Amino acid sequence: MQTELLIDGMEGEVCADTIAKLLVEIDGVSDVRVSLRDRVALARVDETRTSPHLLMRTLALAGYPASARPVEAPGGCCGG
Repeated sequence: MQTELLIDGMEGEVCADTIAKLLVEIDGVSDVRVSLRDRVALARVDETRTSPHLLMRTLALAGYPASARPVEAPGGCCGG
């Protein structure tokens, strides 16, 4: 599942890089992209290994409060 994280406290490239590193280190997270301009991180989450809640908790503990929402696949639920 693709997850979008809306992140508070991201002030510069160092913050964006830190957030990307924090997320990619979580087992079950891949394809992490962080936008400083939009204050958003996108990540592919394997829900059998982790959850968006864990991503938000990890970021909050590092000083970056975040909220998450799933991103629907193009073309609807099935990508078609």
